[in-house]
Amino acid sequence: MPDTQENILVYCLRRMLKPAIRFCLRRSLHVQDVIESVKVVFIEAACDELQANGQGVNVSRLAAMTGMHRRDVMRIHKESSISEQPQGLVNRVIGQWQQDPRFTTKYGRPKVLSFEGENSEFQELVKLVSNDLHPGTVLFELERIGAVQKSRSGVRLVVRAYVPKGNAKEGYDMLASDAADLMNAVEENLFEPVHVPNLHAKTEYDNVSVDAIPEIREWLLREGSALHQKARNYLAKYDLDINPAADAGSGGARVVLGTFSLAAELDDKKERGRS
Repeated sequence: MPDTQENILVYCLRRMLKPAIRFCLRRSLHVQDVIESVKVVFIEAACDELQANGQGVNVSRLAAMTGMHRRDVMRIHKESSISEQPQGLVNRVIGQWQQDPRFTTKYGRPKVLSFEGENSEFQELVKLVSNDLHPGTVLFELERIGAVQKSRSGVRLVVRAYVPKGNAKEGYDMLASDAADLMNAVEENLFEPVHVPNLHAKTEYDNVSVDAIPEIREWLLREGSALHQKARNYLAKYDLDINPAADAGSGGARVVLGTFSLAAELDDKKERGRS
């Protein structure tokens, strides 16, 4: 197959799809589920593109952009509901609480915040992050996941960041958001090179002592958390929501630092050759 631009893009698409298809096989999702999901996501993404460019959304434009039959476009566009707010509000509230001088002590630790009444400190915190949800709803969610504790003196933050455990929807929402950011970073490095590229690095060893895995997991988690704390302290100086007095020009830019770790015993040759 000649290396035409289209063939290269199809090759890249197949490589990126492979982990998703493995997910389907593990969860007993069949090709029919994938095809229908792809159609739905094509329509959602096309709508996003049109709206981002200030263009109206209609069946003809969606059919032309996606290459789908008009009857499928009409069905999906009619049935599609408003997208739910992406997972991330909880971590944004936690991050604001940890970094904003209005909600931290002189030693840089999150304050215990008042939470009762319309003018409470917790309500002020939530409104700085988003006006879409009632502060009481956000507090309920933070309590549900064990991120805060309430007492007579106020509400106290007891976690550094929220990591969903056992909640598949929230966990995979985070994965999807992280994957989108990683893809954008890689594409910018490839096709929109700037003087300082985006960080894209990976460290891997594939013959590590199995007995050392618990210790390695603890080290990676500890050092990774320290890195993110250092990054938050640095970036907070330039975020105009947290530091409105910053002499940093106009706001609106977004900065992401994403990390992950995986330490597990390989299934011999099958896992070593997986890509």
